[in-house]
Amino acid sequence: MAQTVRNLCVTLALELCATLLFVYPSISFATQDKTLFFVFGDSLYDNGMSLYTGDKEAGARYWPYGESYFKKPAGRYSNGLNIPDFIAQFAGLPYMPPPYLLPGNKNYTNGINFASTSACVLVENCPKAINLKMQLDYFVEMVQNLTKQVGKSEANRLLSRAVYLFDIGKNDYVTLLQMNREKRPLSSSEKSLYVKQILGNLTIHIKTIYKKGGRKFAFQNIGPIGCMPSMKYMLGFNGTCAEEPLELARMHNAAFAAKANTLQSKLPGFNYTIYDFYTALHHRVLYGNVYGFEETETACCGSGVFNGDYTCQNRSMTFSVCYKVKDYLWYDAWHPTHKACRQLAKEFWSGGYNNVAPYNLRTLFAMG
Repeated sequence: MAQTVRNLCVTLALELCATLLFVYPSISFATQDKTLFFVFGDSLYDNGMSLYTGDKEAGARYWPYGESYFKKPAGRYSNGLNIPDFIAQFAGLPYMPPPYLLPGNKNYTNGINFASTSACVLVENCPKAINLKMQLDYFVEMVQNLTKQVGKSEANRLLSRAVYLFDIGKNDYVTLLQMNREKRPLSSSEKSLYVKQILGNLTIHIKTIYKKGGRKFAFQNIGPIGCMPSMKYMLGFNGTCAEEPLELARMHNAAFAAKANTLQSKLPGFNYTIYDFYTALHHRVLYGNVYGFEETETACCGSGVFNGDYTCQNRSMTFSVCYKVKDYLWYDAWHPTHKACRQLAKEFWSGGYNNVAPYNLRTLFAMG
């Protein structure tokens, strides 16, 4: 049974968040066997970066986020952990890579999470967000600081052993569909041109990391955006999944897989793997009972049809929150639940060739 929440007035002090939500052991610079973990992307991977942008409404900072795991908001758009958090656990890392803008965080040998809510590949699509270009600017700045900390030789070694995880592009396609909502359906040539533009910019950023020493890349492809409660609400679609957004995601994923293969053939030492997030999440929407989900179309938190109106944590509006979150695939109009994220991260980490290819994350982490 959903319970209605009105006029939420919960605030989250950033200093307290810095102190309590991200507690890491003291680690020396003796980093012989360490594999650093760097994360780039949007709100699916954001673990608190948005809390430090200066925008008091940005980020998952209010109830009910974090309730099932942290017992308080923790910067994740989930009731608990997100996919990179689980991957860090599966990798046996003694930390979850902290957000780059976390106050006081100066030890970059713990890895870093640069992902931020609303991030896009194309700067013009999300000018107020920490877009992918800004995330790469932060990364270059971090490399300079890491080099000062441990010396050039050790920094180069750490950067070459590190794993670079990406989830980006969804918001670019959502923006395109929003802009085109009142117009004719997009033509095949319009879609193809847009995909090419996204991939061209994304490739530039991947090469920036490669030039700084990065060699091991992991990509989560674009999910079935036509199944998101938010997309169906925006389009006024009453079915399970809207086809045009699904087609855009499939076009992007096919083109990106070809692009990644080309990069590997042209860049010496470049290794990559791609998690088929599209198929994994789509199957859970269509066959939820197989994966332990009773509700796969309506979000746990939000308002409107499918709870697709993104009002979760909006203190000036009314929204509902489900009673049994473990039954839900979607936590809010955009993001999977803690339970779903764990399942998806597990497939990414140790899944077979049909889930993640050419090899899984466990294999990628183990590479020298």
